[in-house]
Amino acid sequence: MKFTSLASLSIFALSLLLPVTAAPNDPVNTQKVVTYIQNNPTALNPPCFWSGRTGTHTAQDVVKVFQGPPRNCHTVGDIAKKAGVADPDKTFTYAEWGTLSDAFAKAVAGHVYVLLGKEVNPTSVWLTIEKPALEESLKKKKVTGIEIWEIQADGSTKKISG
Repeated sequence: MKFTSLASLSIFALSLLLPVTAAPNDPVNTQKVVTYIQNNPTALNPPCFWSGRTGTHTAQDVVKVFQGPPRNCHTVGDIAKKAGVADPDKTFTYAEWGTLSDAFAKAVAGHVYVLLGKEVNPTSVWLTIEKPALEESLKKKKVTGIEIWEIQADGSTKKISG
C-alpha cells in the first residue's frame, strides 16, 4: 500500500484503531440532539471541550474532573444524554459526532473550558470543527473567554491560557 501524504498515512493508521463494528448511523438521534442544543442554550453552559492525550492520560477520561465542582462544565456527550440518548458513545458515528460538536460549539455562550492533551490529532473534531467555531463566536463576543487547560504527564491539569 502506497501513501501519497502524511495525512493519508495518518488516516489509514487511525482507521486501524477504530473498532471493526462502527457505531450505527443514527440520523434520528443526531437530529434529536441538534434540536435539543438549538432549543436549550442555557443547558449547555458552562461548556467544556476536550481532545487528545498526554501519554496514557486521555482528555476523554480527564475531562470528568472538569464536570464536577468548581467548573461543572458540560460536554457534547452530556448534552446528548440530556437530550435522551442513553449511551452516546455507542450511538453515533465519527461524522455524527462532528455534526453534534459543530452544533454545540456554535450554540454555546459565555466562558468556555477546553482540555487538551499534549498530543492532539491534527484532523480531530477539536481542531477542524470546534476550535474554529469557538474562535468565530469569540470575535462576535458570544463567547466571552476560552480557558485552555493541558493534561500533564502525571494526569493532572495545568491552565495554559485564558
